[in-house]
Amino acid sequence: VGFGTDDNFDSFLALREPPPAPQGTPARISRGESAESDTGNDFNIFIKPKSSDDFKSNDDRGVFAPLAPPPKSPIHVGPLQDTSPRFNPFDATQDIPPASAATENLFAEEISERGGEMQRTDSHETPPTPLFDEDVSQPLEDFPRVHYQGTGWEMQLRQPNKKKITGQRFWKKILLRLVYQGENPVLQLFNNKDDKDPFQELPLQPCYSVSEIGAQQYDQYGKIFTIKLQFIFYKERPGVRPGQVTKAERITNKLSQFAAYAIQGDYQGVKEFGSDLKKLGLPVEHAPQISQLFKIGSHSFEDMKQFSMCVEEALFRLSAHRDRALTYKMEEVQITAVDELYVEQRFTGGVDKQIARVRLFFLGFLSGMPDVELGVNDLVRQGKEVVGRHDIIPVVTEEWIRLESVEFHSCVQQDEYEKTRTIRFKPPDACYIELMRFRIRPPRNRELPLQLKCSMCVTGNKVEIHADILVPGFTSRKLGQIPCEDVMVRIPIPECWIYLFRVEKHFRYGSVKSAHRRTGKIKGIERILGAVDNLETSLMEATSGQAKYEHQHRSIVWRMPRLPKEGQGAYTTHNLVCRLALTSFDQIPDELAKYCYVEFTMPATTVSHTTVRSVSIANSDSDSPPEKYVRQLSRHEYRVEIEHTQGDGPGDYIAATVAKPEPIPEQPPPPPPAAPESDSDSSG
Repeated sequence: VGFGTDDNFDSFLALREPPPAPQGTPARISRGESAESDTGNDFNIFIKPKSSDDFKSNDDRGVFAPLAPPPKSPIHVGPLQDTSPRFNPFDATQDIPPASAATENLFAEEISERGGEMQRTDSHETPPTPLFDEDVSQPLEDFPRVHYQGTGWEMQLRQPNKKKITGQRFWKKILLRLVYQGENPVLQLFNNKDDKDPFQELPLQPCYSVSEIGAQQYDQYGKIFTIKLQFIFYKERPGVRPGQVTKAERITNKLSQFAAYAIQGDYQGVKEFGSDLKKLGLPVEHAPQISQLFKIGSHSFEDMKQFSMCVEEALFRLSAHRDRALTYKMEEVQITAVDELYVEQRFTGGVDKQIARVRLFFLGFLSGMPDVELGVNDLVRQGKEVVGRHDIIPVVTEEWIRLESVEFHSCVQQDEYEKTRTIRFKPPDACYIELMRFRIRPPRNRELPLQLKCSMCVTGNKVEIHADILVPGFTSRKLGQIPCEDVMVRIPIPECWIYLFRVEKHFRYGSVKSAHRRTGKIKGIERILGAVDNLETSLMEATSGQAKYEHQHRSIVWRMPRLPKEGQGAYTTHNLVCRLALTSFDQIPDELAKYCYVEFTMPATTVSHTTVRSVSIANSDSDSPPEKYVRQLSRHEYRVEIEHTQGDGPGDYIAATVAKPEPIPEQPPPPPPAAPESDSDSSG
């Protein structure tokens, strides 16, 4: 008895090597017949291309659709890529390419598609989104608050104008109007809105400016917004301004050499140092001297912003010219580029509107009557800049932007700009002016640098306000992480809930401040701190910064000096929670606030990517070029929709287990009394 007698034996197990693959299998093609194969070639497949005669004879079967053209050869050919031309053997309508086609220049087709010349590529500093929106089909929308149609502002004037040690100052209600007498803007102050003649007039001058909006104590209940109209002039005095390091560096470098001379007792070296120091002179700064013209106040934050914008518009239209030549010990040029962005956002995160503009400010201390040429990264000027080596601002940029709706100060030669797109002007002396402004179109798919989501949930007599901030923290190789600074979030509160946030103090009312809470929770913290602190939830809790009710805003104001904080990475979250427990006497308004507001700044032109590339000085009395100082800033203002939700009632289990009072059984009404029997005989 052996294995051969078993009927169930599988003949496949007796093979010592796998059987050969059939000739028609595409995975393996045998070049010849196997010597050990007992079977013949019963199944053979041979594929040949169709000829034109076959197409003519098969007209009744229909014409075969030609295949799609082969893909183009890659532009950048790698060392292991096949550069042979593609030919489809199954398509008889395709012509056989000549042998010389493989040796043709592969870049010729790409260059012809681009318009005959190679385009300049973006640098590695470019952010992952486009620098501007390519779609210019829609007209630009006006920037907010630029056009004012009102008749004036009801303000309060601080009197007397100058502080006195023995005198007391007070607020006086006035009406303030900005009118034009010819081409000159004039501020008029009225006692009442019905008065025809103002009690004070102030013509605006190019050297005037408006301060930032502040707040000071008004009465025992709260503060008032203030703004100053001021006159600024500059003085040269010994000192070092922040950012001014050239001359100070030279003196510091010589001090070490002077110390070596003094230690060695080298009298000649010390004498040379004194001579060099006398030639160099002390470091000089141009210190601003501010003279206040008047201070006005208002309880409306929007009125203060509108007034500030109108005065800046009037100052920008004023003409200012250089009428005399002065001599400075140290020449200096200061340029400030400011981005301004206004965004309207839905509570889902979608952006309904974003309007942006760029403003360039100039301040120069130059001797003689020089001409200044300013170079920015205008896309039209790409490759056409011709400047001296000492005129170039040392910044690394290959980002070129598109300028739209450009407006200039009166000192700029506009005809020169229209011809050559060159910004050439004769600046006024020691006067901080707005040199130019232009509009940009921010790309629609760019991520906002700070994203806020605010929700207000009402559950019975309890109200919870949540505000969550996400900071993506875009990092570029050029600037590193650019933080959001001076962040302010305003969440309006109804008038009937204000008393919940007020605290009585000795001479005034204070506000409830938020408690600091770290994100996350430590397991068992209640057991550890049970005897020390009962961890009662505060009215407001914030993980970053501080939040409190500010009566002048009628809002909860959440302020943070910087986001993300020092040492934090990208995509950090920050939370604010406000829990209100209303009593039966408190009202819930029919309509709560629809929007909350966010304002912050960033120390770079992150919206437009504007860069000052060069500052050239011509016809100057000085031999050495002036010191150049460029500052960049972007101001952001968002209006974010608040999500309003209604909280759920008690859960199903709690609602089912609540003991319901037994209903009192209703007693049937007593039957009506029977009518007394009548004694008359008329009843029948």
